[in-house]
Amino acid sequence: MTPRVALTMRVTQASEYVEPRDSISHDWLTRLGEWDMTPLLVPNHLSAPESYLDGLGADLLVLTGGDDLGATPERDASENRLLEHAIGSGLAVLGVCRGMQLINLHFGGRLVPVDGHVARPHAVSVGASWRDYYDSETMVNSFHTQAVPADGLGGGLVGAAHDGDGNVEAFFHQTLPIAAIMWHAERRGAPGGDRKLLESLIGGPSSP
Repeated sequence: MTPRVALTMRVTQASEYVEPRDSISHDWLTRLGEWDMTPLLVPNHLSAPESYLDGLGADLLVLTGGDDLGATPERDASENRLLEHAIGSGLAVLGVCRGMQLINLHFGGRLVPVDGHVARPHAVSVGASWRDYYDSETMVNSFHTQAVPADGLGGGLVGAAHDGDGNVEAFFHQTLPIAAIMWHAERRGAPGGDRKLLESLIGGPSSP
């Protein structure tokens, strides 16, 4: 059966008048199509996002990138509710960039500002626990201004990849089906191992 992947969306504005909109990059739709996965879009402003997510019958929830945390309160609220519900229901979760930051904060972690990580590919060192997905040194894309410092991981989270300054670029939860990456799996320059990571979260032969 084709895996079903629920994707959260960013908040954007119409160009000539005030009209907030939910949107998703075509990159996500293209990438999931290449991976034989079905994208399912989750809008913001739902009165019951938990019930909506259940109704989708998703195999994985992806908390996508875009929008700084705090810039779009409606999205922050929606994604935190979705994350909490996924934890309670056992649904697998992948955080991407902003999504990784949100998950870390949810578990009591912290963020710090970082320079030189917007549109600048770089190498990350990958720990032994993720060598089934990535090489020990893997090139990734980069589009963030907030980082997770080495001592800033939330409770239960384990670092899986780090940048040259020691900041955490990927992590997984010790007991829950939750993983996160700071790079964008949907964009050009993402490592090929991202597909294996998603498949493992969905229920492949190995898990994060």
